[in-house]
Amino acid sequence: MDPPQQEKYNKNKTYPKLAATFYPKAPFSDPRPSPILNFVFSPQAHTNPRHHTMPSTKQKILTAALLRFNQDGLVNVRLQHIADEAFISVGNLAYHYPNKEAILSALYEALTKSQKELLAEFRIVPLFDNIDRLILQTFALQSQYIFFYLDTLEIIRAYPAIGQAHQQHITSQISQLKTILDFNTSRGALLPEPTPGAFEKLAVQIWMTMDMWRTRQAIISQSIEEEQDYRLAVWNLIIPHFTEMGKREYAQMLERPYDFYF
Repeated sequence: MDPPQQEKYNKNKTYPKLAATFYPKAPFSDPRPSPILNFVFSPQAHTNPRHHTMPSTKQKILTAALLRFNQDGLVNVRLQHIADEAFISVGNLAYHYPNKEAILSALYEALTKSQKELLAEFRIVPLFDNIDRLILQTFALQSQYIFFYLDTLEIIRAYPAIGQAHQQHITSQISQLKTILDFNTSRGALLPEPTPGAFEKLAVQIWMTMDMWRTRQAIISQSIEEEQDYRLAVWNLIIPHFTEMGKREYAQMLERPYDFYF
């Protein structure tokens, strides 16, 4: 008997869809989702369904944990809740992450990695349109990890190691924001510092507004998902420092909205 011949591709035949992405029901709409939130497929998955890689148990645990933390708040979620969401046993979950702190640490690492990547992508030439995209993408990223921004103080009190790492991360963020201000001053878009150290303080104010805006909104019972309000809250700190050139550039940016991401 002759060996079976390999089937040739037939354009008239219906083939199974080979690649897919899973997004948990969480309140975010980032066009570039965190890798934690995706089923990860190898490049071969686009050509051979047998080569696709299903999400690991760790990935499923982190996805489930992020969903429950965002929905219910960190303190209201137990390991059993996460295990149920991931459709695994608590014992299986504990094998990979022995406690909630281990899960939280993994999520925090993913969050800060994404934040650093955002800053690194645009800091070479941080013109106003780049800054605006950074603001919007930061808002989207925070929406993915909304629990962290609403529960920050509680988290750093309960988990000192994460608190120490977050303090270092904040220092780095403020330093990069200060660099942005200095660059735009040197190119003539912002006025020079009115007093020594003024831009250092302004960088701190910008960081506070970006990281604590949702907490403020929640306290005063306002929506935490108003992207344009968030955007304007940040820009309103910078606008008083515009030169005439900066005013023109900002007006042009508003007149010509973009629909792409760097």
